[in-house]
Amino acid sequence: MGVFPLGALPDPSPPIPSHIERILDAARIAPSENNMQPWRFLVEGETVSFLVDHERDRSPANATGRMARIAVGAALECALLRAGRMGTAVKHLPPRPGALVTINITAPKRVPEPDKALVRRSTNRRLYDGRPLDDATFTWLTEATAPLEGARTHWFGRERVRTLGPIVEAGEALFYADAGMREAALRAVHFDVRDREEVTHGQSVGSLELSASERVTFDALRHQPPDRLAPMGVFQKMGARARRLVESASGVCVITTLGFDPASDVLVGRCMQRAWLALTRRGLVAQPMMSIPALEAAAGKLADAEGCAAAVASLAAAFPSFERGARIAVLMRIGWAPPPTSIVRRLPLEESMAVVPPASEPPP
Repeated sequence: MGVFPLGALPDPSPPIPSHIERILDAARIAPSENNMQPWRFLVEGETVSFLVDHERDRSPANATGRMARIAVGAALECALLRAGRMGTAVKHLPPRPGALVTINITAPKRVPEPDKALVRRSTNRRLYDGRPLDDATFTWLTEATAPLEGARTHWFGRERVRTLGPIVEAGEALFYADAGMREAALRAVHFDVRDREEVTHGQSVGSLELSASERVTFDALRHQPPDRLAPMGVFQKMGARARRLVESASGVCVITTLGFDPASDVLVGRCMQRAWLALTRRGLVAQPMMSIPALEAAAGKLADAEGCAAAVASLAAAFPSFERGARIAVLMRIGWAPPPTSIVRRLPLEESMAVVPPASEPPP
């Protein structure tokens, strides 16, 4: 479900309604794992279908399509936000064959300026300043992120950050110790561009916010023979870096769901984007810490299956108040930090959109 092969797309040359183009221009700036942008928007007049394009992300973390579906959910939330600001009527339709979601969007009542939070939102991988979250901020974030059907958003402060440090450290080390995960993560990074040079797909080295010593470790991942990485302690160093990042945070945001089906993943993506935009409006920054959820998504396809299962269990045990059977789908560290050194952009809309030509009129 939700797979739309790249080569099977119709020619995206027919014109589309201008309000649909504006709405999908918001969808394309959604976040995705390693900025792979694994979505496709199929336009049929005023009807838009959201699909997964697995050609864009073939990493083990996305082997089941879970990470891609979360990204599609975030893109859908961006589209719905802009559609709401434009005063359109959105109707959910039965999904088109192969699609995750299909919606019909009527002509707008107004064409306002883009939502500032939507435009400003970005991943900030710097160390945060560890400033505690005050009660008013907690209340504001909670009220801004009500549950969405089967997905829930949870907020925690510094006390949970201290608990998560060693858990995230172990998960990150396991992530990079797996050859498939490691190679996919490295493939997503453009090593041939300058630090402040923007890329439209994947990540630049500058956007990773690496210190001088961390760059040495990262270079070892690229250039050292695989059998030397563990003896050199490279995986442990990557884990220690993740721990420093988490422990610098003011708190964490966790998205849970009880479902394992594609629709649940889409809801998770929508909740994640709502939470991220709420943080942005409040002046906070965020970074997904997705190593352990990625390990769970790739379960059965990893070399150290026992270690990965233990990491997933440890993360779940850090949140004993969660509903029984809840799956931790997204973990984000949150806080305050200077602006990112470098940000990544998105591909042009036409590279993620296809248009179904209208049916030809019968001869008179």
